[in-house]
Amino acid sequence: MTEEQIRARIYNPDRLAAEPGGKLPRTELEREVNRLYENQTPQTREKLTTVTYQYWAPFNYPNIVVELGREDLGAEYNVDGVELDYPPFGAITVTEDRPIVGVTIIGSACTAPGFVMLNAEPIEWKYPRTGIKMKQENLWGQHVNAKLWRRGVDEAWREAGLSSAHFDIPPSSKVTIMGGSAMDVGGMGGAREGLDAHYCFRIIRVTVLEG
Repeated sequence: MTEEQIRARIYNPDRLAAEPGGKLPRTELEREVNRLYENQTPQTREKLTTVTYQYWAPFNYPNIVVELGREDLGAEYNVDGVELDYPPFGAITVTEDRPIVGVTIIGSACTAPGFVMLNAEPIEWKYPRTGIKMKQENLWGQHVNAKLWRRGVDEAWREAGLSSAHFDIPPSSKVTIMGGSAMDVGGMGGAREGLDAHYCFRIIRVTVLEG
């Protein structure tokens, strides 16, 4: 299975090929807002009943695919969770059989501040100019560097801690999560020591519609 097939798509697969002159046609569903406005079609609010599922690292679940990223660059399974290579190399993709409307990620940066990114594949491709791509930055909290841990620095260290990123999204069938942290200059021992720019994922909570 290719990376494109694993991860959430951000392009509408139903849109026709570009017309002469480079104008992108839109599907009938992508014209919905204008059609409802022009026809003054009454709309009815939706009542959302949801349930949230919780997944823990190392994410050995049948509906989750983990891509650590490039070898020998620090991406790994460790005592704090799943540490992904920074985007676009590392990713976690979650698929649900009910529409996903919310995702929460709990984890820690290698070097604060961290960030988390999310792409989602919508149930209905309604909006042609905005793929479901979201990002939260400036996430406080990092796990203690392994070298410092071996020297006796523990979780009481002032910068040690977790961060949380929450995303509310249109109903989607699949989400792909990526993350990273500050690219501060480190030691001179190669890319793994000098570019500790990863994010370690511990818990993923996925909220889906019921019924």
